[in-house]
Amino acid sequence: MKYKSTAALAVLWASAAVAIAPAAHAQSTAIAEIQSSRPLIAEFSRSILATHPAIAAAQAELDAAKARAQGAGRALYNPEVEAGYENADSTTKAFGVSQTLDWSGKRKARAATGRADVMAAKAALELVQKSLLSDVLDALSAHQGAFEKLQLAASSVRLARNFLDLSQTRKTAGDLSESELLTARLALSQALAEQSRAKNDLSRARERLAALSGMGRDVWPLIVGTPDGALLQGWSGEINALPEMRLVLAQSDSFRSRIQLADKMRKADPTLGLSFGQESNGLGGNATLFGVRLAIPLQIRNNFSESVTAARADALGAEAEVRKTRQRVEARLNATTERFLAASTAWQSWRDNGAADLSAQRDLLKTLWEAGELNAVSYLIQLNQTFDAQAAAIDLKEALWRSWIEWLGASNSANSWLEAIQ
Repeated sequence: MKYKSTAALAVLWASAAVAIAPAAHAQSTAIAEIQSSRPLIAEFSRSILATHPAIAAAQAELDAAKARAQGAGRALYNPEVEAGYENADSTTKAFGVSQTLDWSGKRKARAATGRADVMAAKAALELVQKSLLSDVLDALSAHQGAFEKLQLAASSVRLARNFLDLSQTRKTAGDLSESELLTARLALSQALAEQSRAKNDLSRARERLAALSGMGRDVWPLIVGTPDGALLQGWSGEINALPEMRLVLAQSDSFRSRIQLADKMRKADPTLGLSFGQESNGLGGNATLFGVRLAIPLQIRNNFSESVTAARADALGAEAEVRKTRQRVEARLNATTERFLAASTAWQSWRDNGAADLSAQRDLLKTLWEAGELNAVSYLIQLNQTFDAQAAAIDLKEALWRSWIEWLGASNSANSWLEAIQ
């Protein structure tokens, strides 16, 4: 079933092109840097998917489901062989074979259930792959933000040290008060504290990447540039094609097939037997024996109807799960689209209005302070504002990447995106 948006969604999707288009020019300026780093992201992500234990576990579940389905498609009953010997007034020797017949079609019903279970296991594997890939990309985005903030903190510490050195020189020359020198020392302490916090954040980001990848490395792929949102503009997928929906739909099919299976399993199957033998009376006379046996169980004391009732209840529960999952998937698609558009607009607004040359502004502040046109407190306040603005820009870009990665996960488009950037 095609994804049919509501009126509000139609506005969201139509506005995607409007919100993303202004960022196209900014994207093109960083194309060389982006193209050189993103293939590393694709290669890194695929290497994790190839070796991750969660993928191996889901693949093992799929292999087990295939084996069970193959077994369910085989004959339900094996033939039985009987042999008998009796020595009394006469000697009797007999040999027989019997076979229970699948009169009600249990084998066909079991095979249908097995096929549905295989489809569910395939969808579960794809869902694990999708979730893991989203986690990896999100971890890379968080690592990139922490890495940039550590670089920013290092720049802040370097400027704070230079400021303190110059303050001490001016204090010695009598051009600076003791309170302003104390302010310079406090500024360095604050910068060092921020640097320590940034180191801790980067360590946690690397810990998450190491846990996801099972690798211990000093250098991790960096996500540079910003997403262009082209996949979002052209996405026309089907809700039922998403792994979450495929999983619950396959489970629902499996439970529905179990209703028929339970109904057939409660029906008795007859057993047909043939026997051949010979009877000797001890006086030299022999007689050939031939027999036919038919056995039909009588479902009198228990007709096992409760198993059918339970299967119907399970099927109703599975259908409710399908409806619940569809609501959740649609809501996530709506929300992730909305968040990406908002983050893209915020980032573009920053690029248009707030992305000043902060390095030049810091140099100007230093010149004004050295010329005596700014005191230490004013200098530090304005200097910190430049660092706050740069940190806010890092947060904006990280929010843009996170919203993009969330949309990739919601639409199951991460693999398509990785293929596009290779």
